[in-house]
Amino acid sequence: MMSLPEARELAVTLASKAIDGGPGDWRRGAARLEALDGRSWLLLDQAARTFTYATGTPVSGVRGWLSTSIDEPTGFVATITSMHVDGRLRERATQVLATKRAVIATSALTVRLLDHVPQVRTAAWTSLRPQLDVVTAAVVLDVVLAGRGRQHAAKAVSDVQGALVAGVGPDDLVRILRSSSRRSVRRWAHELGHQWNLLTADQLVDTARNDPDQWLRATCADWLMHAGDQSHITQLLDANSVEARLVALTRMPDDQLTDEALRALLTDRAPRVREQARWRARRRGLDIIGHYRDQLATAPIPPRVRAACLDGVAVVGDDSDLPTCIEHLSHQNARVRATAVNAILGRATSEEVVSLLAPVLLDPSPRVSVTAARALARLGAPPTMANEAWASERPATRRAAWRLSRASGGWHRVEADLRVAGDPDPHLASLGHAGLSNWLAVSAATTWDHLSDEQQARIADLLDAAGINAEQSLIFAFHTGIKRRANDPDGTEAPALEVTARRRWLRAIRRG
Repeated sequence: MMSLPEARELAVTLASKAIDGGPGDWRRGAARLEALDGRSWLLLDQAARTFTYATGTPVSGVRGWLSTSIDEPTGFVATITSMHVDGRLRERATQVLATKRAVIATSALTVRLLDHVPQVRTAAWTSLRPQLDVVTAAVVLDVVLAGRGRQHAAKAVSDVQGALVAGVGPDDLVRILRSSSRRSVRRWAHELGHQWNLLTADQLVDTARNDPDQWLRATCADWLMHAGDQSHITQLLDANSVEARLVALTRMPDDQLTDEALRALLTDRAPRVREQARWRARRRGLDIIGHYRDQLATAPIPPRVRAACLDGVAVVGDDSDLPTCIEHLSHQNARVRATAVNAILGRATSEEVVSLLAPVLLDPSPRVSVTAARALARLGAPPTMANEAWASERPATRRAAWRLSRASGGWHRVEADLRVAGDPDPHLASLGHAGLSNWLAVSAATTWDHLSDEQQARIADLLDAAGINAEQSLIFAFHTGIKRRANDPDGTEAPALEVTARRRWLRAIRRG
């Protein structure tokens, strides 16, 4: 997905190729434009006529835009000209694009349907209308649907829809566009098919089960609840799509949902589905905790099912389930161990959780150690509990120590960030530097916790190894009360640097 800065850079490059390039540049530029989606076309069009001090206005001026090259065969030069700041040049470019049958010409004409100048919009529609067919429909719709929030978009969508329906027919139009690779077009086609009652229950089931678009899966599942019979709705209970399973479980009447199907959903791989299944099972009077305990006592069961049962025990179990949860801390599967950590957090007292999960900070799995760090942080465990984890050779274990230590806030957060800022692991070090920058910008002036002499000494040592610049180091020293000298060997510039840092900090405070 293109960003606006990237669109500005691309606009400058393509404008240069359009004016000063040759046939090779035009072919490469056309290939670059063919790869854009509808949203990127609109961003590029905006960037082409937007002034910045760095780039000026990329597509502007009069030199070279209406030369004979505007009619070159790829349509690239005419496409870039259609983004010119001068509406007269844009109108002329749309007339040239009418003679091109390239994909970029179709997209460029569609962009001009949203133009603020009426004459340009009229010229663009006159040029585009004869090109609308099943081949170009997806390209055109991708652009106009991306600009649906614009002033003239409603009329553009209406005109394009009317022309396509008149030329292709509603049945074929929906059938063809339902399988488009462009997500916005696929959504539009399904919405149109639903509005006109053109979608069968089998088609809704297929989309709800298999479409890569999460919104479309959930929407088709919801439509199916109103249009399908029991056999179609039942097919959603084992769909790969979480949205489809959740809609079916939520909306299916009690007399159509069997106890067996409901018990299977109690161990579904998706937490949202399990939560809804527990609610329905509780309302029906099923023994939920008994089902989970029976599953955990059964060997072997897949790790996914075992983890789902432990998650259920954490929600609906009692103190008698704690030994089972503790037993699974040594399970060979990391997913099961991580779920056991959360289950212990839900079933044990605070003192028991701290004693049981402190060793788990050293677990070889990053997933498990971080889960333990989060659980201990929720209970307010002291940073000293992470000392052994800090000494680990595994970066993931040190990251767990960092999470636990900085969760205490105040100077503990600063100390933890300084510690990982000097870590040999580059990812950990980047987390530390980001945390330190955030603290300086947001929290430095409001950290009023008492800083003990011992912690101040540790922070001073860590500051030397944190790899931050001299100015940041002096600002840190100011807030922490640490006496520092400049990096210059004789230290003669230290007072000036310290005064400069203090003045900058005071000015920032005054500005708010």
